[in-house]
Amino acid sequence: MTTAKDSSKDASDAISAVEPAGSDSMNESSDVPAASARAKDPVKAHWAVYLALILAILGVGLSVYTWYVTQVAGQLEAGRELGRLDGVDRELTRLVTEQSGLQVRIDTALSQNLEDKREVLESIDAAQSELDARFKSLADEQAGALARQNDEISSLAGALAATRTQLGSVEEDWTLREVAHLLLLANQRLSLLGDAELAKRALTLADDRLRSVADPGILEVRRALSQELSALERVELPDISGIALDLSSLVQTVSALPLKGDGDRPDWIADAQADQSGKDSSTASSVDKDKPGFFAAWMSRLADDLGNLIRVRRVDETQSPKLDNSERFLAFENLRLHLLVAQLAVLRSDQAVYEENLTTARTWLNDYFESSSESQRFDARLSELMQIDIAQVLPDISESLTLLRSQIGARTPTE
Repeated sequence: MTTAKDSSKDASDAISAVEPAGSDSMNESSDVPAASARAKDPVKAHWAVYLALILAILGVGLSVYTWYVTQVAGQLEAGRELGRLDGVDRELTRLVTEQSGLQVRIDTALSQNLEDKREVLESIDAAQSELDARFKSLADEQAGALARQNDEISSLAGALAATRTQLGSVEEDWTLREVAHLLLLANQRLSLLGDAELAKRALTLADDRLRSVADPGILEVRRALSQELSALERVELPDISGIALDLSSLVQTVSALPLKGDGDRPDWIADAQADQSGKDSSTASSVDKDKPGFFAAWMSRLADDLGNLIRVRRVDETQSPKLDNSERFLAFENLRLHLLVAQLAVLRSDQAVYEENLTTARTWLNDYFESSSESQRFDARLSELMQIDIAQVLPDISESLTLLRSQIGARTPTE
């Protein structure tokens, strides 16, 4: 309200100020020589008054508007501030309320947690007490069962020891008989077939089996076995397999050797054929040239043919007749047979039979086969094989078998 009054006062002052100004201008204009024009134009003076009044009204309106705008804007800003402060107050109140509720819930949860923890501890203590009681009961039961079990084990151990003694004796007897069979096999292979390698393996296996026999009487048998194994180690064995393979290779090459008489063709047959062809050509030419002497030419040709029926040839060595198919077969097979017998003699270490058959094979080769390069190589290989000594001086390995049989007889109860 104070502002409105001030605005009205300002408007009045403005009007008052306008009016003297108008009068001054009028006074000034009165000094103009055109004073008569002022009396003639009163309308312009009225318009100046109106203009001043309008300006005063506009100033008052502007002042009123300015005051209004200022007041309204201040009130709106104050309202907004008050509203914001009120919202902040409400939010603060809500937060305080929520914090109070949260604190209450936290206190309740802590109380519940403490209560649950106390209940859990009480349950654990009760379970621990129950477990201790059960463990004590089980320990007592186990101690009693262990005592009973120890008594049963002691009784079973006594029975088992007695059974083991009986079974051990039976097992040792069985082992000794098995070793006796191995020693017998070694003696048979060595004496009958000369197989020193197999005899050595059999003696080694027998010695390994005797190690498990806890009998002082077996020491003599093992000592004899050791001596026999040493004797077999000193035996120098020929390469039986290599010799047998060499003989087998020679048997395979027998069919490639040429027999005597296969390539023997008398020279006079070829000469006669050549002479005959030459004479035929000469006779034909003579017949063509001399027709009247045809009969004489024919008689001359007949005489030549009759002369070719008998030819004399000087032979410095005896020629073997050419063999027919059956004789050729026997020649090859007889040579193969001697080589196979020599191979069998190698496997049996029979030196006499070996040398005899190789000698016979060489003789047969020289008698019935051509002296070609193949035959010479064949004969040289036979000569090399004859130089090999396949006889074996084998030791006696029967002592261990005799001693073992004595031990078996001593362990066998007599009825």
